[in-house]
Amino acid sequence: MAAASQMEVKCISAHPRRFDQEFELVLAGCDGARRLDITSLLTPDLDWQRVLDSAEHHRLVPALHAALAGKNGVPSTVRVRSQKHAWRVLHFTVELTKIARCFEQGGIEFLAHKGPALGQLLYGNPAMRQFGDLDVIVRLRDFNRAKNALIELGYDPHLHLSPRQEQAFVRSGYECSFGLNSERNLVELQWQIMPRFCAMNFDVNALFSRSMQIDLDGVSLRTMGYEDLLLVLCVHAAKHEWAQLGMLRDIAALARFDLDWNWMVVEARRLGILKILQVSLLAAGKLFDISLRTQLPLATEGTAEVASATVARLQHNYDPDTESIRYFRAQLQTRERWRDRARFVWRLATTPSVQEWQAAQIPDCCFALYRGVRIARLMKRFLT
Repeated sequence: MAAASQMEVKCISAHPRRFDQEFELVLAGCDGARRLDITSLLTPDLDWQRVLDSAEHHRLVPALHAALAGKNGVPSTVRVRSQKHAWRVLHFTVELTKIARCFEQGGIEFLAHKGPALGQLLYGNPAMRQFGDLDVIVRLRDFNRAKNALIELGYDPHLHLSPRQEQAFVRSGYECSFGLNSERNLVELQWQIMPRFCAMNFDVNALFSRSMQIDLDGVSLRTMGYEDLLLVLCVHAAKHEWAQLGMLRDIAALARFDLDWNWMVVEARRLGILKILQVSLLAAGKLFDISLRTQLPLATEGTAEVASATVARLQHNYDPDTESIRYFRAQLQTRERWRDRARFVWRLATTPSVQEWQAAQIPDCCFALYRGVRIARLMKRFLT
């Protein structure tokens, strides 16, 4: 592209240690991280509780266990937690294949997103990626049928809404949680990639048309194509302020694939997420031993600063407060277009959510009044 120039994302293997010893160990355990010999980090003064806490926060317990296999001085807790995760992945995989068969019988097309499917795609083993639920994407037209199919399988929706509330929820939201037995959030049924207020108009029908087939435990599933998947992973990581190293590990692993970078630039520009793509790649490049040259435009203003801040706070196990004003200001800073920022603020301020529906009981015939409830609650939060 004429407007694009070479942007190099590279990590040099022989730079000095930048993090505390415990986080360095977790980082070195990631696939592709080759900055330090992991054995040199296994010193007597290593705080293993901090290592385990960090690995859990960043969802890297299986990667850490694999990297430490056969090493001396490793506490058995690492192995125990990894085995527990492996059993949980097996449970998730069984549930996903059960859902796949049920949807197939009902003629419901879906995309297996993240979860065991992404572990299989990126690492050749679902258990090598730590996750907490199953993400299933359907077209909006199939949402009700997919919801009813999950209920027939024994799943219980997290939300019980009136018909008018559900209509508004489907229009403004993007996912619905389902539990099974004692697990409150086992499946996330999605019909969009992000909520409407984020002003990212992903074309779900196009995601289906560009999807590809993978095999998981003998069952054929469809998942997003590589380029779509990278953009979606970057957006998902940005929503969480890139707070988990595991997310950047996934992005780095996928970035090593043979991708159509020019197409991704065009699509990222259309969606207004070029800065998010750049921050994700820069942060991954600062952390992992990857060297790729991509035809990305020159970095958007503030991109390098966001990427550096992202990397710097990872070792502190940062967990963003998604209800704070600071969080939403940070989200605005990830967008390169003023019109997207304006849509973000306006839709966020005027779109009622489940919290408003629970705060006030308004008849469906006066449903529009919930917008006023939303504005009032936001003003009260801002003032206090």
